[in-house]
Amino acid sequence: MIKAIIIDDEPKGRNILQQLLFTHFKEIEVVATAENADDGLKLIDQYKPVVIFLDVEMPGKSGFDLLREAGKIDFKVVFVTAYNHYSLKAIKFNAFDYLLKPVDLDELKITIDKIKQAVEPASEKLIENLLQTASQPGNSFGKIAISSVGAIELIDNNDILYFEAKGSSSAVYLTGNKKIIASKTLKEFEELLADKFFFRVHHGYLVNIKHVVKYIKGEGGSILINNGTELEVSRRKKAAFMEMLGTYISR
Repeated sequence: MIKAIIIDDEPKGRNILQQLLFTHFKEIEVVATAENADDGLKLIDQYKPVVIFLDVEMPGKSGFDLLREAGKIDFKVVFVTAYNHYSLKAIKFNAFDYLLKPVDLDELKITIDKIKQAVEPASEKLIENLLQTASQPGNSFGKIAISSVGAIELIDNNDILYFEAKGSSSAVYLTGNKKIIASKTLKEFEELLADKFFFRVHHGYLVNIKHVVKYIKGEGGSILINNGTELEVSRRKKAAFMEMLGTYISR
C-alpha cells in the first residue's frame, strides 16, 4: 500500500479526494487528513507518507510554507488547487504533480499511475515485464501476468471466466470461485487477450468465450457463464460477438 496524507483547509475538498482515492485506487491508503499546515507537518512526521496531496491556499500558512518548514522532503508532493496560476511556482518547488479542483478522475488516474511507477521497486517492474511476455500474441505459454496488491500472479488463460471493469482496476473471476482485483483496466486486458478467445461483450465485461454455455436472445441479449453468472451483451456488440462465437464453435 502507498501511504498518503491529504492536507486541505476545505472539508469538501478533503472528502471528495479521499472518496475518489478509496473508490478507485485501492493501492493508495489515506492514513490521515489535515486542515492546516501545522497539523499537516505533525502528521507527516508521524506517518512518514509516500505522497501528500497538498492544497496551496490555506488560512495562515500556505502549502508552500509547509514545504519550507518541512526541511527534507522525502515524500512525493501533489499540489491540489483551484488556481492554475500557481502551476509555475509549484514546478519551482519540484512538485511531483499538479491537480486542479474539482479533481478530475482521469487526471487523478494519470497522477496515481505516475506515483506507482515512481515508488515500485525496479526488480518488481522487471519481474512483471518478464511475466507479461506470457500474455503477448505469439507466445506459447497461454498465461497472463496479473498484478494485484502485493503480488504478481501468473494465471492460465483457461482459468479465467471473465473480467469486470472496476474504474481504474478490474475484477478477475476465475474457476474455483476465485476472484482477483487487478491493477490494469479492462481495456488493457482486452488488448492483451485480443487473439485468445476473449471478447468485450459490454463496456463492463470481457468474457472468455470458452466458458460461455448459453446465449439468451434479446435486443443485445445476455450470456450465461458456466459458473451460473449471467452477463449482459450490449446491442452494438451483439453481431461481432455472434460472429466470434461462430468462429470458436467451428474450430
